[in-house]
Amino acid sequence: MLNIKSMAILLKITAKLDIKPVIDKLKNLDIFAEAKSPDEAMKQLTKEKAAIVGAEMFAAILPQLDSVSDFLAEFVAAYKGVSVEEAEKLDAIEVIKELIGDSGVLNFFSSALRKKVEQRH
Repeated sequence: MLNIKSMAILLKITAKLDIKPVIDKLKNLDIFAEAKSPDEAMKQLTKEKAAIVGAEMFAAILPQLDSVSDFLAEFVAAYKGVSVEEAEKLDAIEVIKELIGDSGVLNFFSSALRKKVEQRH
């Protein structure tokens, strides 16, 4: 669950990431082709589409994870409600699957992405 503490750490992480690869990836997805506006696209966001968007966003961000590596264990610890030491021992793939499937995380990234895109224009 995305709680206040994990959200604060996620803000630090997103501030360090270059979103251009994410924007380029999302522009090429055809899952929202029928939507006439961003709001309409969000209304059409099914669980399946959310998983695709989450996976594509993660794939675009993956090469940049070294720039935020100092925050990852801290974020996972806050997200899972465990110590940093315990978070470091968790199965990364399972955590990633959980994050991709979490609507709170997806909504956070959607909002953050929308704000960064607006700042660029």
